[in-house]
Amino acid sequence: MHIKIALLSLTLLACCQSALAFEVGEFKSGMTRNQLKTTLKSWNFENNVEAGDTLMAYDSSDNPAGRRYVFIFCNDKLVEFDQEMAPSFNNFVTVTGNFNTQYGSPLKVVALHNVVSAGEKNTLAIYWRKMNDVTGVRYILQPNSEQLTTTYQVSNNCWEAPR
Repeated sequence: MHIKIALLSLTLLACCQSALAFEVGEFKSGMTRNQLKTTLKSWNFENNVEAGDTLMAYDSSDNPAGRRYVFIFCNDKLVEFDQEMAPSFNNFVTVTGNFNTQYGSPLKVVALHNVVSAGEKNTLAIYWRKMNDVTGVRYILQPNSEQLTTTYQVSNNCWEAPR
């Protein structure tokens, strides 16, 4: 009897853990690199670049869609998905407000100031945790450019989330 209860508990725990994993569009944590590549074919990105544990899919800079997605793998499983969006402080505040409403108080706030070859680089990143998932927004301001990225990460054994 105790063995049946223990097995049922483990099964429910496994189901709950997989149900909590991120899913953004057709991209789901735990996908293999090959599954992701197959899914990406229907998205018609102009460029795909693979390096180590990272796969980046993006459009050229003159494409009005301007999509840029970064997928990071751990042991051939998708553990992080970053999606760039139109960079503006207004969009950063909107995304932050939406995530705050959805996830509550942030887990971590990172404010960095660095000097890079082009000048100063300022970064503000805010992360929220929901069970094993980490959702975040990152705004980077450099002398000649801005970048706004949302990130979705799951706990894994390659690095500590959030990173």
